[in-house]
Amino acid sequence: MSPSVAYAEKVTKNDVTMTYSALDDGRIMVTGVENRSDKLIMLSIDGVDSKCITVNAGTSVQVNQYAEQTVKFDYAKNSGAVLWQASEKQKEVVSPESDGTGETSDVTDAAAVHAAPSSAEHRPARTARRAGGNASETYLELMNNDEFFGIEAVETYVRKADAYAEALSASADKNQFIIDHDLKAFLLNSIEEIDRKREEIPQVAREIVSTSKATAISNPEIVVKYVVETLNNRLRDREDAYDRLNDLVSGVQEEDARPHPLTLDGGLVNYAVVAVIFLILLIWIIVAISKKKKSRKEQHQAVADVHVHQDDANQAIVVRRRTTSILKKQSLEDVVDNPAYLVVETSDFVQDSAVRRIYVKNSCIKDIYNLYAEDLRNADNPKEDGCMVLGRWVYDEAAHVYDISMEIAVFPGDDAVFKEYELNFGGKIKLRIAEKLRKLRRDTNLQYDLTCWIHSHPGLGVFFSNSDSNVQMQLKHAQHPNFLVAFVVDILTSDQELGIFTFRKDGTINSRGDLTRMYSLETMYKWALESERKTFVPENYCNVLENAGARTVSCYGIELNNNAIIDMVMITEEAAAGLAGWAVGFTADSGKGKEYVISGIVRDSEKPAAGIQGCLVCITHMSLPTIQRLVASESTEVNFVLVYSSRQMTLTSIPVINGEVVTDESFYGDVNVDDLKIWTRRKR
Repeated sequence: MSPSVAYAEKVTKNDVTMTYSALDDGRIMVTGVENRSDKLIMLSIDGVDSKCITVNAGTSVQVNQYAEQTVKFDYAKNSGAVLWQASEKQKEVVSPESDGTGETSDVTDAAAVHAAPSSAEHRPARTARRAGGNASETYLELMNNDEFFGIEAVETYVRKADAYAEALSASADKNQFIIDHDLKAFLLNSIEEIDRKREEIPQVAREIVSTSKATAISNPEIVVKYVVETLNNRLRDREDAYDRLNDLVSGVQEEDARPHPLTLDGGLVNYAVVAVIFLILLIWIIVAISKKKKSRKEQHQAVADVHVHQDDANQAIVVRRRTTSILKKQSLEDVVDNPAYLVVETSDFVQDSAVRRIYVKNSCIKDIYNLYAEDLRNADNPKEDGCMVLGRWVYDEAAHVYDISMEIAVFPGDDAVFKEYELNFGGKIKLRIAEKLRKLRRDTNLQYDLTCWIHSHPGLGVFFSNSDSNVQMQLKHAQHPNFLVAFVVDILTSDQELGIFTFRKDGTINSRGDLTRMYSLETMYKWALESERKTFVPENYCNVLENAGARTVSCYGIELNNNAIIDMVMITEEAAAGLAGWAVGFTADSGKGKEYVISGIVRDSEKPAAGIQGCLVCITHMSLPTIQRLVASESTEVNFVLVYSSRQMTLTSIPVINGEVVTDESFYGDVNVDDLKIWTRRKR
């Protein structure tokens, strides 16, 4: 006979509500859980891994599972609460315990014998827990019992470090306090252990999941990722406590290292001697400057006399220019209210941010989107990927916040290492950034800097790990560290979910839990394409169909900008014969017909998911059958073909109408590649 339901109940702990039905055999049926908190929770039933359920913040799930002993939940970084626990009486009935003498009481035996048929009839026998209590520990319990990563261990360390910090702040003789309590050794041991444990986190997570003796985990990889994130968060708590204490100790040492006033005769300051020395130095400096000025004046007079005599003799006009060093200007005047920039207000996604406003250029968004195009086609083997972004910044001293721009994406070199859970930008990207900054500052006389770095978490969700925080701290500006921002993208979500992480005003970094809104790289990309349409200025583009003998309404012009031409030249210099690249941009109506506005050309291997207007092929000499063969499988995706002839050094533009390459050569546009290079130099 199945147990009957006695009553229905609800229990709430810490914004987590469980609904359940009590059964007449002492068990409960957990029907559902609602998580109204702002943190993810892990629900554990009877300590069995197969019954562990993840409940995201602000969501509810149906459970429909039996519980015999306990139902509890934990947060990623903290312990949660017990929602239900079987009564002591029921525990005795179900699992009789010895009284310590090796004999079991008659009352317990009788109860067990009486209850045994019901237990055996309706549920399998449970494995007895060993004296050590580890036989059926879940990975949550293993994490919490870890001597370094356990919640109690972490909280103990944080309390100890904070107690040291509080006592040091209140101490009258701080240097003596540091010596008495050996704080330098404590800090050194702490950071060595933190660094060592950080490297061990992946291995520890795998061991925790594999060591769990409870029911087999259905998807261990997901659990491993969860454990890794949890251990990283707990390590960060230790690191934050270490930083607070280390900052105080370092401040005391810096104060002690500052030079003290000159002292004589047992410590009394002899200001008279100092004043005399200072006065002698001042007189000497004044005399030296006076002599130097007199010498310069005589030299200038002599030079002037020479020029006067030359001018009288030759009747020539001499123009003298004086070159001065001009400081680079901190300005966003050309960015504010510019329709080519997407404006992101940080108040829309986080409460405390040292950055107030982010201006993202449409071309930069497209470059970032195209960076992940290859990964989107390789979803079964995703790898982290990323880049750096250069821009400008201004500081509002009254509000103590920054406004920044994101304008130029800089990609890693061939020494970068991209793996599933690792991203190493390599060393070559530093050289690329330095060269790009030098050129930007020289050409614009504006102060460009690294304003953002971007990386992906394919399939892992958007969060900011300890490793990410370390990179952020390494990349920040020396004098103005708080304007640097970070974009994190999960490219395997349907809309390519994107989170923006900034420094808080106190110099710490916002975490995933601080974000109230996520963005979409897909939506940003669509905005960038539409923005380019609105800001299209024909004078800034070269129409490679302009010299065609005839033009169709469906392909009246193919407009290439500087970037597209430079991309084309670089690709054709390296590519072999065949399909070499994709022309990316948008369409515009000139009034006479449709024009294809191309802002970039990407390699064939980097085919973007959207924005393709045409393709680029490389051949030795013009051959229409060869061109048709090369684009046969792609002709329905493109509106034109750019044909580069390596023998003739020409670029021929051929319209594609209704999936067919136009065969009438009067509709072709021909231009010499060298002429295109000259056009780009003049535009620059």
